[in-house]
Amino acid sequence: MERREEFKRWLQNERHNKSEKHIPERIIDSYLKSIHKVSDAMYELGVISKRLYSMKSVEEVQAAVNQIRKDRTYLTMNTESGNMHHKALNHYINFTEAKANQ
Repeated sequence: MERREEFKRWLQNERHNKSEKHIPERIIDSYLKSIHKVSDAMYELGVISKRLYSMKSVEEVQAAVNQIRKDRTYLTMNTESGNMHHKALNHYINFTEAKANQ
């Protein structure tokens, strides 16, 4: 199964921390688009060596996200997205950790 689809299914089973309600589909779609957008931009700028959806290990994803979060372009993108990119990356790290612990 494609990593993006695995992430989508994982998000569909996740719950908001505060409300314990499932994450709405429109938010899930926004997270999926955020990961794709950030991944493509950071790959094209040379901040990361491959796209996030192609990374499998927790260490690789965490290292990439740490690099991304230091980049000025990302910081601007995140601000413009209303912090959506930051939230999406957090979920992607959690997803990667959950997959590693299966």
